[in-house]
Amino acid sequence: MIQKVAAMIFAMALLPAWVFAEAEMKGTVVRVDKGQNHLVVKTDKGEETLLVNSSSKGMDKAKEGARVTIKFTEKDGQPKVIAVTRQEGGTVQVAPR
Repeated sequence: MIQKVAAMIFAMALLPAWVFAEAEMKGTVVRVDKGQNHLVVKTDKGEETLLVNSSSKGMDKAKEGARVTIKFTEKDGQPKVIAVTRQEGGTVQVAPR
């Protein structure tokens, strides 16, 4: 009985870390929409739209065409940018829309 309770407490302690765990993606910046607080990145899976806020770091590196690595977390089903870093290799040409 005590072992089951201890196991449940342990699992509940790990749940927040699992839910708010950081993830990483690499891609090319398609656009930064400051009005909507969105960063759109083209990855190997297609275009991804991430939420940006005042605590997002490295947004000065998120220029159109820049190859970036983005650390993010998901909150309320929306990926939220934690940090943007530039990849080696600089920028690529982005086709106009």
